[in-house]
Amino acid sequence: MPDATTLRGPRRQACLSLRAKPNPSLPAAVATALGVELPTTPCTHHRAGERGLYWLGPDEWLATAPAGAEDALQAALRSALTGHFAVTDVSGAWRSFNLAGPRAIEVLRKSSPCDFHPRAFAPGRCVQTVFAKATALIAGNADGDFDVITRTSYADYLRRWLEVAALEHPASP
Repeated sequence: MPDATTLRGPRRQACLSLRAKPNPSLPAAVATALGVELPTTPCTHHRAGERGLYWLGPDEWLATAPAGAEDALQAALRSALTGHFAVTDVSGAWRSFNLAGPRAIEVLRKSSPCDFHPRAFAPGRCVQTVFAKATALIAGNADGDFDVITRTSYADYLRRWLEVAALEHPASP
């Protein structure tokens, strides 16, 4: 079923909260430490391999990487950054899903009031939203799939919700 909607997750990953006063040296320092470009445009994210960096606010980002990388990334950021900043390991608080397939947009539309049409939500965009009566960060990726990052306490509920919503959008005959 090549056009079926697929759901992977929830999975645990390294998640770091980065709070920093924007300054001219911040983007280069973060890129050096994490290997990912710092998104400075609201509601955008950047990826490099299995690492991601999501804009959450003017001075707040969520960094993600494979589970187990928390300590190394935290140390790299603390070494690279200067001035006022905070780096906090929040890995235990978050779980992620990946929603893929040409009908994934219909599943997202059923779950959130946001406009996920490619004209409004191109790859590289992200949004914090109410999602299936929970909260989540939704990110559109270059390959056309979507990452859904939610609090650990909502992970089982959202997995079940997404599975049922995906059943309503099966592969076309």
